[in-house]
Amino acid sequence: MMPLAKHKFKYRALIQIAVVTSFIQFTNALEYMVFNPIFTFMAGDFSVPVSFSGYVSGVYTFGAVLSGVFAFYWLDRFNKKRFLIINMALLGTLTLLITLTTNFGVLLILRFCAGLVGGTTMGASISLLINCTPINLRGKMLATVIASFSVVSIVGMPMILFLCTHYGWHVALGLICAFCLLALPLIVFIIPKDSVHSETKNRLSLDADTLLFASSNALVQFSPMLIIPILVPLMTQQLGVPQNLLPWLFFTGGIAGYLSTKITGSLISHYSTPLLAIGSTAVFMLSLLILAMNYQNATLFIILFLGASYSRLVSSSTIAIQFPDDKQRAGFVSLQTSIMYLVTTIAFFLSPLLIPNDDMTLQNLDRLLMICAIAASGFPIIVFILQKKLTKNFRLLERTS
Repeated sequence: MMPLAKHKFKYRALIQIAVVTSFIQFTNALEYMVFNPIFTFMAGDFSVPVSFSGYVSGVYTFGAVLSGVFAFYWLDRFNKKRFLIINMALLGTLTLLITLTTNFGVLLILRFCAGLVGGTTMGASISLLINCTPINLRGKMLATVIASFSVVSIVGMPMILFLCTHYGWHVALGLICAFCLLALPLIVFIIPKDSVHSETKNRLSLDADTLLFASSNALVQFSPMLIIPILVPLMTQQLGVPQNLLPWLFFTGGIAGYLSTKITGSLISHYSTPLLAIGSTAVFMLSLLILAMNYQNATLFIILFLGASYSRLVSSSTIAIQFPDDKQRAGFVSLQTSIMYLVTTIAFFLSPLLIPNDDMTLQNLDRLLMICAIAASGFPIIVFILQKKLTKNFRLLERTS
């Protein structure tokens, strides 16, 4: 599928582009993730119960899924750098508008629009980075971007919650708006110009192979996302963690996820992706075993759980991003993001059904862990299949070139 294109960017320039792309993803992820915890501070002003945060998150996800599917068909026709500038400006404006209203209906409309924007931002930004990166460095550059999600947990969320507690949620959202505005000059001066444009005849078809590669990240994240919604009651009830230690544990887990992402990105150019997938999946299974055996070591659990989850995501992303060629990559990543939001939503809904009312009985927990283990064990098989398909595609390209 992907031709061996020539790339003119030096390593230092690539790092700068990757760092800016990471900042864009950090801002986009923080803007999405922050509304669940800070809605506790917002609910009173909107005269709705705190439980309505589910509607706020759900309407964003719905918008992101819709825009991701649409972007698969038309994003590659446009100048991605210009599109990215518009996206970040819109995201900052929408976030700022939320601070000017107390009408819950208006809030839902603004979050839906933010989802439409957020669902395409990752496709545009990552395609610009990967299209100017040599093939042997793409795994490392992707790992740099994925690490931004860990930084959200380590720095972003504590910072936002601190602002909400001491200065109010309006100031917290104002900071996110400032991040969006800060991204604009960084995009203008550091992100390269769009060098490829896709014609209608070159669009990626929505066939079985495209869906398989585009859904790989969502499938690998399904298991962790079953655990995430009940992570706090798991830590407190199952592993006996006092409430006051939870922030430090999540901070430790965030550090572990960041380091795991960077290490996997470095190893990906020296070891095969299937081998790394097997190793990270084995570590993930070990974290589930800690819960199953009720081993009272929450620090070890959170390190293994988040470290393995991020490592698996890097492996999956590295192999999936090789499927489309440069002209098709933005639309492909947008479809990939859309499927990720959809599967994450399914996992978030399924988790409370398996553990109703945070009832951590052995039967409920064992059922959840069994589903997680079965879903996670298929990841190395998926990676092997994807690698085999890529090898076949490359051989076909060599014969026809």
